[in-house]
Amino acid sequence: MKQPTITFIISGTTYSLCASDTEAIRKIATVDRQHLVTLLEQVKNQERLSAAVVQQEMDKAKFYSRDVTSVPAAGIQPDHKAIKSERLGSGDIDALMARLVLEEKRSRKPALTKRGMYKVIGLFAVFVVLLVLIL
Repeated sequence: MKQPTITFIISGTTYSLCASDTEAIRKIATVDRQHLVTLLEQVKNQERLSAAVVQQEMDKAKFYSRDVTSVPAAGIQPDHKAIKSERLGSGDIDALMARLVLEEKRSRKPALTKRGMYKVIGLFAVFVVLLVLIL
């Protein structure tokens, strides 16, 4: 299978590489190569974190979707290793990410409305008037 060619820019220099093209990889400047390695390590860490979050959500979903008779007695922790894990399809991952985004949007504080803006302006005007009267 042929490796795809990836084009990227580091510090104004454009590189076009393929994983099998070792000569082009060697020609990358040392500083740029260090930046690229650092960036790829962060991508790898984020990939691991997102996989862990997906796995936790799967475990929660499987735990809560089990039959009520199979729920352990109070005070006893469930054995998550006993739960059979399945691979998520791309549609499942997309649905899970969409649900997480919606939950985050729902928990956000709403933006300032016109009414709220008028209140802020009114309070500022009252403050200025009081400050002028005092001084």
